[in-house]
Amino acid sequence: MSNFSPKLEDATDKELMHIVNELDFRVVPLASDELTRRTVKTLEKTISSFNDQSSKQTEKIIKLTWWIVGLTVVMVLGLIIQIAIQIRTI
Repeated sequence: MSNFSPKLEDATDKELMHIVNELDFRVVPLASDELTRRTVKTLEKTISSFNDQSSKQTEKIIKLTWWIVGLTVVMVLGLIIQIAIQIRTI
């Protein structure tokens, strides 16, 4: 529940912009505040969505990093085995 009158809460963005640009200066701050409130609410949703997507992407990158570490260890072990085989044959 906000502090604005139901008329401002029910107004469309276009109507609020009309109020800000055309009507009595005493109503302009209320209409402007309602527009700002709506914009902030939209931004909060967008930021929340972005954070969720960013968290998922970070988890995927961490998993990929661990796969790279595992594959690197396997390659190093293979290299050590190859060196050991070559030393024995010499």
